[in-house]
Amino acid sequence: MSKTDILKAIKNAENEAKKTLEDAEAEASSILSDARVKATEILQKSQENINSNSRSMIEEAKVNAQKDAEVVTKEGDKSIQEIVEKGKKQRKKAIDSVIDSFMQ
Repeated sequence: MSKTDILKAIKNAENEAKKTLEDAEAEASSILSDARVKATEILQKSQENINSNSRSMIEEAKVNAQKDAEVVTKEGDKSIQEIVEKGKKQRKKAIDSVIDSFMQ
């Protein structure tokens, strides 16, 4: 081989190495870009799941609070009704007692 052939072979090898390096850098950049996109998608899905779970928990808490409020309201209404009934029964006695005290 002549010096020219050797220099051409070296130049070709350098060009191939340069192209291989450029291809590798492009592929690495593509892989990195894809990884960032996937990471963003994962973060978005995680945030959506967190928001969905939070909404579900809040809704469940509202439903439970409403049920508790209904129970308390019913118990309160029942107590009020008992007081009214007792008051009605005692009213006649109170009236009779007042009338009796005036009559004496």
